[in-house]
Amino acid sequence: MAGTQLPNETLHAIFENLSASSLAAIVRTSHHFRLIAERILYTSIVISESLPRNSDDPASVHAAICASTILARPHLAEVVRKLSIRWHTDPGARDEYLPTVTPVLALLNRTLRTLQHLEQLELALGLVGVPLDARAVLDGCPLPALRGFALSGLGRGTLSPKLHAAPSTSVAISSFLSCTPAVSHMRLLDCYEALELPADALSALHDFRGSAIAAASVLPGRPVSLLGLVGHEFITERDLQRIASGSVPIRWLDLSMMSVTPILLRDISRHLTAVEVMKVKLALRHTLHHALSGISLLAGLSSVLGAFTALHQLDLSPTSVDGVGRGNALEESALCTTWARACPALRHVVFPSRTEWRRDSENADVWVPAAGATAAGVDPERDAHPRVRKRALWRGGGEAREGCTSRRVRGRG
Repeated sequence: MAGTQLPNETLHAIFENLSASSLAAIVRTSHHFRLIAERILYTSIVISESLPRNSDDPASVHAAICASTILARPHLAEVVRKLSIRWHTDPGARDEYLPTVTPVLALLNRTLRTLQHLEQLELALGLVGVPLDARAVLDGCPLPALRGFALSGLGRGTLSPKLHAAPSTSVAISSFLSCTPAVSHMRLLDCYEALELPADALSALHDFRGSAIAAASVLPGRPVSLLGLVGHEFITERDLQRIASGSVPIRWLDLSMMSVTPILLRDISRHLTAVEVMKVKLALRHTLHHALSGISLLAGLSSVLGAFTALHQLDLSPTSVDGVGRGNALEESALCTTWARACPALRHVVFPSRTEWRRDSENADVWVPAAGATAAGVDPERDAHPRVRKRALWRGGGEAREGCTSRRVRGRG
């Protein structure tokens, strides 16, 4: 075959631009091509699959097949830079998944111990409430190159401790993070416990997403400038004080994964005074004057927004349109003007209707609809300073098509 006469560097450059399905086909054509193509395939592994119940056959789970393949071919471990696993489970009691996942997690744990060059690890396991300890997958896995870590679907989550005896995940997570010095992005969506970390751990962390309880234990003394909170509408004063005690101010605040009352927003503003970009899902029921209705409810936010003296981008698109109604252009423009009086730094607003407004560059008293009229909203990562944005491209989570990929890689024995 003429292609086999090309230098490996040339073949690698060609293969890098091919789809996963094309690479999978190339792997089967020759031993020479396989050695090059599989190194590209296994660089980024993304697995999204539905878990079978009551199955003790790991071969029925793509993640197990992929892990077995890496263990059988140790040279592949050197090239894996990203491993993302998302398991889809049925709602309700999930204990029936234990026979399926127990041997698979053991395989994944063995595999993780070999991935010394791994940079991104995303585990969304869908097993909240199942009596599983995070040690099952994280124990003994020092990952010195890891920069992005996301874990959800283990432990108790938001379930009542009186009804669910799922083991604590905080000890296992704390132990794991103590051995991952390079982590800069972290997402712990189901950890509602404080982590106990050495003072010198996570010294590079600048992006954290998780519960207020977890954030209050992680942020003190660390350079976190981008914070996303999940969970309840109430955050204690003590937790807010600790969240605000990082080594740098929080400038990007994402509150789109929790319902936020104006009262909570007011409490947050007392502590996080340097926020420049904020994304909020408002919970307006029973919080503002009963005589107000529709989009006029939002007028009551002026006094709250005025406390964010550095705020220049406000995104309310996660807020339900049903809760405030859909305003017309005149109402939205008037609200922008009102808010700007209270918050002079404000330059960019996205309403629950997803209509985007920007302050006119020539006349600060005039607000104009952004190009396209509606937009995807403000993304704290997308709109960050270029240096921060480059480091913030990774974010845990995100949906993938069901199956196993690396670029979408399917484990091959």
